[in-house]
Amino acid sequence: MVDARIVHTTAALREAILRLAADRPVSSITVADVTRAAGINRATFYSHAVSPGSLLADALTPELDRIRADDVEARRTASARGADEDELATITRRGIDAVVEHVVAHRDIYARGLPDTEDASLHRMLVQHFTVSSAQHIRELDPVSRPPLLDDVAAGFVAQGFVGAIEAWLAGPRRSRKSLVETITLSFPAWWH
Repeated sequence: MVDARIVHTTAALREAILRLAADRPVSSITVADVTRAAGINRATFYSHAVSPGSLLADALTPELDRIRADDVEARRTASARGADEDELATITRRGIDAVVEHVVAHRDIYARGLPDTEDASLHRMLVQHFTVSSAQHIRELDPVSRPPLLDDVAAGFVAQGFVGAIEAWLAGPRRSRKSLVETITLSFPAWWH
């Protein structure tokens, strides 16, 4: 059983970093800012995180992991019953839509954090998430029709494109989530499906 104090401290840290990062880039958030907002001391902070940027990534990653797990389960279930390409494409689109919804829910954080040149924690976290997700997708491609890919390179290529698309969308004029999802979907390499 997890100690209730650890659960409380983790929740306080998560709430503090999300609130602070919605107001300013993570590179301008100090450990003192976080400890003050969370009502903890420095030693406690460092027992949970190495920096405000790593704490922010740790706070957002579980949401993305749940989206990936849901996507993997939906694909596995659909494939087991012989889903066609259209159904699998719908599942992919639903997963992208869920990620975009996550970004929109944390719009202020991502809009400030992704272009932050002094702390790339958020950028690295998103690239890592999409790299793992893309690698899983690539492994599941039909071996007969799949081109001769370097899986890690292809996954990195797709992941960087995802993050670039999200960053450009956040930095540009207000456009619909639907247009972002559609653009990402249409931008996939031909071999993706």
